[in-house]
Amino acid sequence: MSEDHGSLDVLVIGAGPSGCAAGVGLARAGLRVRVIDRATFPRPKVCGDALSNRAIAIIGSLGAGEALAAAPHADVLGALALLPDGGCIPRDYGDARGMIVGRLDLDALLVRALAASGARVDQGVSADELVVEGGAVVGARVGAEVVRARAVLAADGPGSVATRALGLDRPRGRGLAISATAYFEGVTGALREGWSEHWFDPSLPYGYGWIFPAVEGVANVGVYLRRDGYDARGASLGALFEAFLAQHPDRFSGARRVGAVRTWQLPLSDLSVRPGMPGLLTLGDAGRHVDPLTGEGIWQALRTGEIAAEVCAGAMRSGALDEAAVRRYRWRVAREVDGPATLRGRIQDGMQALVASGLYRRRELQALLKWGYGSGALEVSKSVAG
Repeated sequence: MSEDHGSLDVLVIGAGPSGCAAGVGLARAGLRVRVIDRATFPRPKVCGDALSNRAIAIIGSLGAGEALAAAPHADVLGALALLPDGGCIPRDYGDARGMIVGRLDLDALLVRALAASGARVDQGVSADELVVEGGAVVGARVGAEVVRARAVLAADGPGSVATRALGLDRPRGRGLAISATAYFEGVTGALREGWSEHWFDPSLPYGYGWIFPAVEGVANVGVYLRRDGYDARGASLGALFEAFLAQHPDRFSGARRVGAVRTWQLPLSDLSVRPGMPGLLTLGDAGRHVDPLTGEGIWQALRTGEIAAEVCAGAMRSGALDEAAVRRYRWRVAREVDGPATLRGRIQDGMQALVASGLYRRRELQALLKWGYGSGALEVSKSVAG
Protein backbone atom coordinates (compact mmCIF):
# COMPACT_ATOMS: atom_id res chain seq x y z
CA MET A 1 0.00 0.00 0.00
CA SER A 2 1.36 3.44 -0.88
CA GLU A 3 0.26 6.98 -0.16
CA ASP A 4 0.13 9.17 -3.28
CA HIS A 5 3.29 11.28 -3.66
CA GLY A 6 1.24 14.30 -4.65
CA SER A 7 -0.80 14.34 -1.45
CA LEU A 8 2.12 15.17 0.84
CA ASP A 9 4.85 17.77 0.58
CA VAL A 10 6.97 16.84 3.60
CA LEU A 11 7.12 13.83 5.89
CA VAL A 12 8.77 14.60 9.24
CA ILE A 13 9.94 11.56 11.18
CA GLY A 14 9.99 12.38 14.89
CA ALA A 15 7.92 14.80 16.98
CA GLY A 16 10.56 15.85 19.49
CA PRO A 17 11.77 19.46 19.63
CA SER A 18 13.44 19.41 16.20
CA GLY A 19 10.52 17.72 14.47
CA CYS A 20 8.00 20.06 16.08
CA ALA A 21 10.00 23.17 15.14
CA ALA A 22 10.31 21.94 11.56
CA GLY A 23 6.66 20.90 11.32
CA VAL A 24 5.35 24.22 12.60
CA GLY A 25 7.57 26.16 10.19
CA LEU A 26 6.54 24.05 7.21
CA ALA A 27 2.83 24.24 8.03
CA ARG A 28 3.05 28.01 8.41
CA ALA A 29 4.68 28.12 4.97
CA GLY A 30 1.55 26.50 3.55
CA LEU A 31 3.02 23.06 2.91
CA ARG A 32 1.21 19.77 3.45
CA VAL A 33 3.06 18.22 6.37
CA ARG A 34 2.72 14.91 8.16
CA VAL A 35 4.69 14.33 11.36
CA ILE A 36 4.97 10.83 12.81
CA ASP A 37 6.46 9.60 16.07
CA ARG A 38 6.73 6.13 17.57
CA ALA A 39 5.74 7.49 20.99
CA THR A 40 2.38 8.62 22.30
CA PHE A 41 2.56 11.96 24.09
CA PRO A 42 2.93 12.86 26.87
CA ARG A 43 5.78 10.47 27.51
CA PRO A 44 8.88 10.66 29.71
CA LYS A 45 12.28 11.10 28.08
CA VAL A 46 15.64 10.92 29.80
CA CYS A 47 17.31 14.32 29.69
CA GLY A 48 18.95 16.98 31.82
CA ASP A 49 15.76 19.05 31.34
CA ALA A 50 17.63 22.36 30.95
CA LEU A 51 16.44 25.06 28.54
CA SER A 52 18.67 27.98 27.59
CA ASN A 53 17.17 31.41 26.96
CA ARG A 54 17.62 30.82 23.23
CA ALA A 55 15.57 27.63 23.42
CA ILE A 56 12.86 29.44 25.38
CA ALA A 57 12.70 32.13 22.70
CA ILE A 58 12.17 29.60 19.92
CA ILE A 59 9.49 27.78 21.91
CA GLY A 60 7.70 31.10 22.25
CA SER A 61 7.93 31.70 18.49
CA LEU A 62 6.31 28.30 17.90
CA GLY A 63 3.24 29.48 19.81
CA ALA A 64 3.99 27.53 22.99
CA GLY A 65 5.34 30.29 25.22
CA GLU A 66 2.29 30.55 27.46
CA ALA A 67 2.07 26.77 27.81
CA LEU A 68 5.76 26.66 28.75
CA ALA A 69 5.33 29.33 31.41
CA ALA A 70 2.36 27.41 32.85
CA ALA A 71 4.19 24.06 32.96
CA PRO A 72 5.94 22.90 36.15
CA HIS A 73 9.39 24.47 35.97
CA ALA A 74 12.22 26.20 37.80
CA ASP A 75 13.80 29.42 36.62
CA VAL A 76 17.58 29.27 36.30
CA LEU A 77 19.16 32.56 37.34
CA GLY A 78 22.74 31.61 36.57
CA ALA A 79 25.32 28.85 36.55
CA LEU A 80 28.25 27.98 38.79
CA ALA A 81 31.39 26.27 37.52
CA LEU A 82 32.87 24.44 40.53
CA LEU A 83 36.54 23.44 40.39
CA PRO A 84 38.20 20.56 42.27
CA ASP A 85 39.87 22.84 44.84
CA GLY A 86 36.57 24.46 45.78
CA GLY A 87 36.96 27.43 43.47
CA CYS A 88 33.74 28.82 42.05
CA ILE A 89 33.19 30.78 38.84
CA PRO A 90 29.69 32.31 38.61
CA ARG A 91 27.82 33.15 35.44
CA ASP A 92 24.83 35.41 36.12
CA TYR A 93 22.23 35.12 33.36
CA GLY A 94 20.58 38.43 34.21
CA ASP A 95 17.44 38.87 32.14
CA ALA A 96 18.40 35.91 29.89
CA ARG A 97 17.23 33.28 32.35
CA GLY A 98 17.02 29.60 31.60
CA MET A 99 14.50 27.05 32.80
CA ILE A 100 14.35 23.47 34.03
CA VAL A 101 11.34 21.71 32.50
CA GLY A 102 10.76 17.97 32.41
CA ARG A 103 10.54 16.47 28.94
CA LEU A 104 7.20 14.87 29.81
CA ASP A 105 5.72 18.37 29.87
CA LEU A 106 7.97 20.09 27.33
CA ASP A 107 7.54 17.65 24.48
CA ALA A 108 3.78 17.39 25.03
CA LEU A 109 3.27 21.14 24.80
CA LEU A 110 5.41 21.27 21.65
CA VAL A 111 3.28 18.55 20.04
CA ARG A 112 0.16 20.55 20.89
CA ALA A 113 1.67 23.60 19.20
CA LEU A 114 2.54 21.43 16.21
CA ALA A 115 -1.05 20.19 15.87
CA ALA A 116 -2.36 23.75 16.23
CA SER A 117 -0.18 24.86 13.30
CA GLY A 118 -2.14 22.68 10.88
CA ALA A 119 0.37 19.88 10.48
CA ARG A 120 -0.98 16.33 10.58
CA VAL A 121 0.41 14.55 13.64
CA ASP A 122 0.33 10.75 13.95
CA GLN A 123 1.49 9.30 17.27
CA GLY A 124 2.41 5.69 17.92
CA VAL A 125 3.66 5.37 14.34
CA SER A 126 7.27 4.61 13.38
CA ALA A 127 9.25 4.68 10.15
CA ASP A 128 11.18 1.49 9.43
CA GLU A 129 13.36 2.71 6.58
CA LEU A 130 13.64 5.40 3.94
CA VAL A 131 12.67 4.83 0.33
CA VAL A 132 15.38 5.91 -2.11
CA GLU A 133 14.84 6.11 -5.86
CA GLY A 134 17.27 7.53 -8.39
CA GLY A 135 19.62 8.81 -5.71
CA ALA A 136 16.92 10.75 -3.87
CA VAL A 137 14.75 10.02 -0.84
CA VAL A 138 11.10 9.90 -1.90
CA GLY A 139 9.43 8.64 1.26
CA ALA A 140 9.56 6.08 4.04
CA ARG A 141 8.17 2.68 4.94
CA VAL A 142 5.73 3.13 7.80
CA GLY A 143 4.57 -0.33 8.82
CA ALA A 144 2.91 -1.91 5.79
CA GLU A 145 2.55 1.47 4.11
CA VAL A 146 4.95 3.37 1.89
CA VAL A 147 4.46 7.07 2.59
CA ARG A 148 5.71 9.13 -0.32
CA ALA A 149 6.57 12.83 -0.04
CA ARG A 150 8.47 15.50 -1.92
CA ALA A 151 10.89 15.69 1.02
CA VAL A 152 11.62 13.82 4.24
CA LEU A 153 13.02 15.41 7.39
CA ALA A 154 14.61 12.93 9.81
CA ALA A 155 14.16 14.15 13.38
CA ASP A 156 14.10 10.74 15.04
CA GLY A 157 17.12 11.06 17.30
CA PRO A 158 20.25 8.91 17.62
CA GLY A 159 20.04 5.77 15.50
CA SER A 160 17.94 7.62 12.92
CA VAL A 161 16.55 5.79 9.90
CA ALA A 162 18.58 8.28 7.86
CA THR A 163 21.88 6.77 9.03
CA ARG A 164 21.74 3.90 6.55
CA ALA A 165 20.62 6.03 3.60
CA LEU A 166 23.49 8.44 4.19
CA GLY A 167 26.04 5.66 4.71
CA LEU A 168 27.05 6.97 8.12
CA ASP A 169 28.86 5.08 10.86
CA ARG A 170 27.60 5.43 14.40
CA PRO A 171 29.39 8.19 16.34
CA ARG A 172 32.13 7.13 18.72
CA GLY A 173 35.11 8.55 20.60
CA ARG A 174 35.07 12.33 20.75
CA GLY A 175 31.99 12.33 18.52
CA LEU A 176 29.83 10.85 21.27
CA ALA A 177 29.02 11.71 24.88
CA ILE A 178 27.26 9.65 27.51
CA SER A 179 25.27 10.72 30.51
CA ALA A 180 23.47 9.34 33.55
CA THR A 181 20.75 11.15 35.45
CA ALA A 182 18.22 10.64 38.21
CA TYR A 183 15.69 12.71 40.11
CA PHE A 184 16.05 13.38 43.84
CA GLU A 185 13.82 14.80 46.53
CA GLY A 186 15.38 16.51 49.53
CA VAL A 187 18.63 17.75 47.98
CA THR A 188 19.88 20.42 50.39
CA GLY A 189 22.56 23.09 50.64
CA ALA A 190 22.30 24.81 47.26
CA LEU A 191 25.26 27.13 46.85
CA ARG A 192 22.97 29.75 45.32
CA GLU A 193 19.21 29.34 45.11
CA GLY A 194 18.01 29.09 41.53
CA TRP A 195 21.49 28.53 40.08
CA SER A 196 22.61 25.40 38.26
CA GLU A 197 25.81 23.78 39.52
CA HIS A 198 28.41 22.26 37.18
CA TRP A 199 31.12 20.34 39.04
CA PHE A 200 34.36 19.80 37.10
CA ASP A 201 36.58 16.99 38.39
CA PRO A 202 39.33 14.72 37.01
CA SER A 203 37.05 11.74 37.64
CA LEU A 204 34.73 13.04 34.88
CA PRO A 205 37.10 13.72 31.96
CA TYR A 206 35.72 15.99 29.24
CA GLY A 207 32.58 16.50 31.27
CA TYR A 208 31.09 17.44 34.60
CA GLY A 209 28.54 16.52 37.24
CA TRP A 210 25.44 18.66 37.69
CA ILE A 211 22.84 19.56 40.27
CA PHE A 212 20.01 21.59 38.75
CA PRO A 213 17.40 23.70 40.56
CA ALA A 214 14.49 21.61 41.80
CA VAL A 215 11.09 21.60 40.10
CA GLU A 216 8.35 21.19 42.70
CA GLY A 217 10.90 19.80 45.15
CA VAL A 218 12.53 17.34 42.74
CA ALA A 219 16.05 18.02 41.39
CA ASN A 220 17.65 16.64 38.24
CA VAL A 221 21.15 15.36 39.08
CA GLY A 222 23.59 13.74 36.69
CA VAL A 223 27.00 13.25 35.15
CA TYR A 224 28.12 13.94 31.59
CA LEU A 225 31.37 13.01 29.86
CA ARG A 226 32.72 12.51 26.39
CA ARG A 227 32.99 8.90 25.27
CA ASP A 228 36.76 8.90 24.80
CA GLY A 229 37.19 10.20 28.34
CA TYR A 230 34.78 7.57 29.64
CA ASP A 231 36.59 4.75 27.86
CA ALA A 232 39.89 5.89 29.38
CA ARG A 233 38.38 5.81 32.89
CA GLY A 234 37.51 2.11 32.77
CA ALA A 235 34.64 2.54 35.24
CA SER A 236 30.95 2.00 34.65
CA LEU A 237 28.74 5.03 34.14
CA GLY A 238 26.67 3.98 37.14
CA ALA A 239 29.79 3.87 39.31
CA LEU A 240 30.80 7.36 38.17
CA PHE A 241 27.32 8.62 39.01
CA GLU A 242 27.42 7.08 42.49
CA ALA A 243 30.92 8.48 43.04
CA PHE A 244 29.65 11.96 42.19
CA LEU A 245 26.89 11.64 44.79
CA ALA A 246 29.41 10.37 47.36
CA GLN A 247 31.57 13.45 46.81
CA HIS A 248 28.71 15.61 48.10
CA PRO A 249 27.37 13.97 51.27
CA ASP A 250 26.16 17.34 52.56
CA ARG A 251 23.80 17.57 49.59
CA PHE A 252 22.49 14.01 49.38
CA SER A 253 22.65 12.53 52.90
CA GLY A 254 18.94 13.15 53.42
CA ALA A 255 17.88 12.95 49.79
CA ARG A 256 15.68 10.25 48.27
CA ARG A 257 16.00 9.12 44.68
CA VAL A 258 12.76 9.22 42.72
CA GLY A 259 12.80 6.51 40.05
CA ALA A 260 15.74 4.79 38.43
CA VAL A 261 19.10 6.09 37.26
CA ARG A 262 18.77 6.50 33.50
CA THR A 263 21.54 6.66 30.90
CA TRP A 264 21.65 7.92 27.34
CA GLN A 265 24.00 8.81 24.52
CA LEU A 266 24.47 12.22 22.93
CA PRO A 267 25.77 12.50 19.34
CA LEU A 268 28.05 15.54 19.34
CA SER A 269 28.34 18.18 16.64
CA ASP A 270 30.52 17.11 13.75
CA LEU A 271 31.13 19.32 10.72
CA SER A 272 32.19 16.32 8.63
CA VAL A 273 28.83 14.53 8.85
CA ARG A 274 26.56 14.75 5.80
CA PRO A 275 23.33 16.48 6.89
CA GLY A 276 21.26 15.06 4.07
CA MET A 277 20.91 14.15 0.41
CA PRO A 278 18.38 15.01 -2.29
CA GLY A 279 14.96 14.64 -0.70
CA LEU A 280 16.32 14.36 2.86
CA LEU A 281 17.56 16.56 5.70
CA THR A 282 18.58 15.42 9.19
CA LEU A 283 18.01 17.59 12.25
CA GLY A 284 18.42 17.55 16.00
CA ASP A 285 20.11 14.49 17.44
CA ALA A 286 19.50 12.63 14.17
CA GLY A 287 21.90 15.11 12.57
CA ARG A 288 24.42 15.03 15.48
CA HIS A 289 24.27 18.60 16.74
CA VAL A 290 24.75 18.36 20.54
CA ASP A 291 27.13 20.90 22.08
CA PRO A 292 30.25 19.03 23.27
CA LEU A 293 31.14 21.45 26.07
CA THR A 294 27.80 21.55 27.87
CA GLY A 295 25.83 18.64 26.40
CA GLU A 296 23.04 21.05 25.44
CA GLY A 297 20.90 19.66 22.66
CA ILE A 298 17.41 21.16 22.90
CA TRP A 299 18.27 24.56 21.44
CA GLN A 300 20.28 22.85 18.72
CA ALA A 301 17.30 20.62 17.94
CA LEU A 302 14.88 23.54 17.81
CA ARG A 303 17.19 25.71 15.71
CA THR A 304 18.09 23.03 13.18
CA GLY A 305 14.36 22.32 12.90
CA GLU A 306 13.72 25.97 12.11
CA ILE A 307 16.53 26.10 9.55
CA ALA A 308 15.40 22.85 7.92
CA ALA A 309 11.86 24.22 7.55
CA GLU A 310 13.12 27.45 5.99
CA VAL A 311 15.43 25.68 3.54
CA CYS A 312 12.87 23.02 2.67
CA ALA A 313 10.06 25.54 2.12
CA GLY A 314 12.29 27.60 -0.14
CA ALA A 315 13.27 24.53 -2.13
CA MET A 316 9.63 23.46 -2.49
CA ARG A 317 8.72 26.85 -3.93
CA SER A 318 11.40 26.66 -6.60
CA GLY A 319 11.26 22.95 -7.35
CA ALA A 320 12.62 20.22 -5.11
CA LEU A 321 14.87 19.58 -2.15
CA ASP A 322 17.91 19.01 -4.35
CA GLU A 323 21.64 18.87 -3.68
CA ALA A 324 21.89 22.66 -3.81
CA ALA A 325 19.28 22.93 -1.05
CA VAL A 326 21.16 20.38 1.05
CA ARG A 327 24.31 22.49 0.66
CA ARG A 328 22.42 25.61 1.79
CA TYR A 329 21.19 23.74 4.85
CA ARG A 330 24.67 22.45 5.61
CA TRP A 331 26.17 25.92 5.36
CA ARG A 332 23.59 27.52 7.66
CA VAL A 333 23.80 24.78 10.27
CA ALA A 334 27.60 24.90 10.19
CA ARG A 335 27.55 28.68 10.65
CA GLU A 336 25.01 28.79 13.46
CA VAL A 337 25.39 25.47 15.26
CA ASP A 338 28.22 23.11 14.37
CA GLY A 339 30.96 25.66 13.70
CA PRO A 340 30.64 27.30 17.12
CA ALA A 341 30.28 23.84 18.68
CA THR A 342 33.57 22.75 17.10
CA LEU A 343 35.30 25.71 18.72
CA ARG A 344 33.65 24.88 22.04
CA GLY A 345 34.99 21.34 21.68
CA ARG A 346 38.49 22.79 21.54
CA ILE A 347 37.71 24.86 24.63
CA GLN A 348 36.57 21.64 26.29
CA ASP A 349 39.95 20.07 25.51
CA GLY A 350 41.68 23.03 27.15
CA MET A 351 39.48 22.93 30.23
CA GLN A 352 40.12 19.21 30.61
CA ALA A 353 43.87 19.80 30.47
CA LEU A 354 43.60 22.50 33.14
CA VAL A 355 41.49 20.36 35.46
CA ALA A 356 43.56 17.19 35.00
CA SER A 357 46.89 18.95 35.54
CA GLY A 358 45.81 21.24 38.35
CA LEU A 359 47.04 24.27 36.38
CA TYR A 360 43.67 25.95 36.90
CA ARG A 361 45.04 26.90 40.35
CA ARG A 362 47.43 29.41 38.78
CA ARG A 363 46.23 32.95 39.22
CA GLU A 364 46.43 33.95 35.56
CA LEU A 365 44.50 30.88 34.45
CA GLN A 366 41.87 31.50 37.13
CA ALA A 367 41.45 34.97 35.64
CA LEU A 368 41.14 33.49 32.15
CA LEU A 369 38.48 31.02 33.29
CA LYS A 370 36.53 33.76 35.04
CA TRP A 371 36.64 35.88 31.90
CA GLY A 372 35.69 33.01 29.64
CA TYR A 373 33.01 31.33 31.72
CA GLY A 374 31.86 34.08 34.05
CA SER A 375 31.43 36.72 31.36
CA GLY A 376 29.84 34.34 28.87
CA ALA A 377 32.67 34.79 26.39
CA LEU A 378 32.82 31.03 25.93
CA GLU A 379 29.25 31.08 24.63
CA VAL A 380 30.49 31.78 21.14
CA SER A 381 27.30 30.52 19.50
CA LYS A 382 25.41 33.53 20.88
CA SER A 383 27.58 35.90 18.90
CA VAL A 384 26.70 34.00 15.73
CA ALA A 385 23.07 32.99 16.15
CA GLY A 386 21.91 35.91 18.27
